[in-house]
Amino acid sequence: MENGNSVSGGKPTVMVTNDDGIDAHGLRALVRALVSTNLFHVLVFAPDSERSAASHCVSWQRSVTVKKVDVPGATAFAISGTPADSTSLGISKKIFPSVPDLTAPPYVLSNATLEYISSFCVYSGTVGGAREAFFHGIPSIAVSYDFYNMAGRKLNIDDFILSAEACMPIITAILAGIKNKTYPQNCFLNINVPREVGNHKTVEIPAVDNDDTDYSSLQEGYITVTPLSALSPAEIDSVAFFKKWLPGVSQRFSSSLC
Repeated sequence: MENGNSVSGGKPTVMVTNDDGIDAHGLRALVRALVSTNLFHVLVFAPDSERSAASHCVSWQRSVTVKKVDVPGATAFAISGTPADSTSLGISKKIFPSVPDLTAPPYVLSNATLEYISSFCVYSGTVGGAREAFFHGIPSIAVSYDFYNMAGRKLNIDDFILSAEACMPIITAILAGIKNKTYPQNCFLNINVPREVGNHKTVEIPAVDNDDTDYSSLQEGYITVTPLSALSPAEIDSVAFFKKWLPGVSQRFSSSLC
């Protein structure tokens, strides 16, 4: 994070990845919104094809290729791997030493076409890309759009641009928190944008004790912001049970060795 201002012009670096592929409308719209602010150096490392529902899958025992591609306003590379692969390559300081702009990003944005809410985020390649950055201590955000059930209307780039622009106040506020060292480092964020984003109510952090978590808030027209952890601890009651249960197991184990 300390290297965020080392790129030319003093602009912090934002890296964007996704699970829909580097040519997806959602990624292109988010990059366009970031570039239009003139606040960031935008770096893109994204899969070369759709990798939806890849979760945190990484490539193992096979090579991964990297190809530079043209994304207006950004330094962009297509990866023949998963969202987690893309993030891992993008945040590396040593993979591409000949490209001066590839310094460690201050945070990572992972973007998807469709929303990943409640338990569905477990399967999400978008969330996997953000989680990979979190594993490396880099603040990250997964951004998804609720474009299910659009009453037969075909999506166009304007839908994605409007949704991306709606997220910009949140994104810029997070960057300010990183600069001020007030941004918490024990979580990453999952943002979901409602389908009628032009009429969205406001931003809401869903109650964690609600079984529907962020789904209900999203359906009510709120942009939802949900903090996630990499490996959530078990419920309090479960921890208490196993604290009582384990000593008995240990005693039986010791007896079996006698």
